[in-house]
Amino acid sequence: MDYTDAQRVEGIFFNEKDPNSQPKDVEMVSVEECSESVNTRYDMDHKKENLALIINNVNFDESTGMPERQGSDEDASAIKMILKSLHFKVINRRNLSVKEMTRIFTDISTMEHAKYNCFLCVILTHGEDDNQIYGTDGKVNLNDLVEKLLPNRCPSLIGKPKLFFVQACRGTKLDRGAVMHDADAFVREKYQNVTSHKVPLWADVLLAYSTVPGFYAWRNSTNGSWFIQSLAHILEKDGDRLELQQLMISVNRRVAYEYESKTRHSEINEMKQVPCIASMLTKELYFYK
Repeated sequence: MDYTDAQRVEGIFFNEKDPNSQPKDVEMVSVEECSESVNTRYDMDHKKENLALIINNVNFDESTGMPERQGSDEDASAIKMILKSLHFKVINRRNLSVKEMTRIFTDISTMEHAKYNCFLCVILTHGEDDNQIYGTDGKVNLNDLVEKLLPNRCPSLIGKPKLFFVQACRGTKLDRGAVMHDADAFVREKYQNVTSHKVPLWADVLLAYSTVPGFYAWRNSTNGSWFIQSLAHILEKDGDRLELQQLMISVNRRVAYEYESKTRHSEINEMKQVPCIASMLTKELYFYK
């Protein structure tokens, strides 16, 4: 039902004005013209560093009921190495409580990010439904952490990519897969005559999860997790060549097609997994070595 039709329905009241009418004193700016004046790539100045935070939670208080995350140190080591090769200054933290996780995000939000091109965070921990992730002593909502770095609370990161990679379960469902048969073969300060502008708070954010909502995320106790090991492999191989969205498709493909659980326990044998990427990025992003 559009605005015109809804006007004729009894019991519906509107506070807004007719969207088809425009006040005479409001200057209309062409979105097309504005978009053409914006760079299509994020500014990744080779003279600047990038900033990364790795939170690697391995051991948990008995009260949480969460077991040790064997193999997580292998993930942390692999991703730290490749991030350094991509000119990231890496802050590495292990076994943080909820209070400590919250504090470090607050500290980063108060930093001056002018000397950094972008911010990247890798979180390795246990997780549950509804974006709940674990500190060593309990749960915190991932969004509560991410929101500390949005423009209204961290102005110096406005217009810069903010990337989050989360290795954690998002539920307890298992993906049995299905058999597939082969087929036949920062924004500029001024837009022309516009003197200022606003950006959505969640613009320039990428959230990359190890699995889809509600599902289990696999991790090998010796070699690390499917998602982080694949991410490290793809970044090492093509990190300075492909755009980030292409890199993440490669990560998805590697996890989806090259991994499958092998165990004597039939109820968890031959299980599959696919990462889940939520991108609010507004430009192309290319790393450099």
